[in-house]
Amino acid sequence: MKCVSIGRVISTHGLKGEVKFWYYNEEREGLYRYNNFLVRQRDEWIELKPERIRFQKDFFYIKFLGYDGLEKVNSFINRELFVREEDLPGLESDEYYDYQLIGLDVVNKVGELLGKVDSIIHTKANDVIVVKGEREILIPMIDIFISSVDIEHSVIKVEGDDFLA
Repeated sequence: MKCVSIGRVISTHGLKGEVKFWYYNEEREGLYRYNNFLVRQRDEWIELKPERIRFQKDFFYIKFLGYDGLEKVNSFINRELFVREEDLPGLESDEYYDYQLIGLDVVNKVGELLGKVDSIIHTKANDVIVVKGEREILIPMIDIFISSVDIEHSVIKVEGDDFLA
């Protein structure tokens, strides 16, 4: 079973087991389609079923079935929630899931290897790929820096070098 991260629990909310959740996807309505979430605790996956999901002031608030108190959800703070890969919605041709980008080679416009995508940082402005090579490079995922993403050949081609400063 392949699991894909969709966001992070920021904190608890109230006393009845609700959590404040930062959803990585820009399309808010997408979170409502999931019937199950998974959270990794120690070396096991715990399945969570949403009882209620609501959106308020840039965050989701989720209440899970069977988690009725603050102490039951405290261990979820700063943990990512996952869904099964097969539960993910389809994407447009120029869209990618984080897990598809991790490990791809990043090359400049002349084909020199800068490193590999190590992780993705999600910000309100835009996503940023973290490239590990001779040194760590942060590259915003915007058109002026990313010229192409080729999942099939495992390479991202970048333009410019403003991010190298």
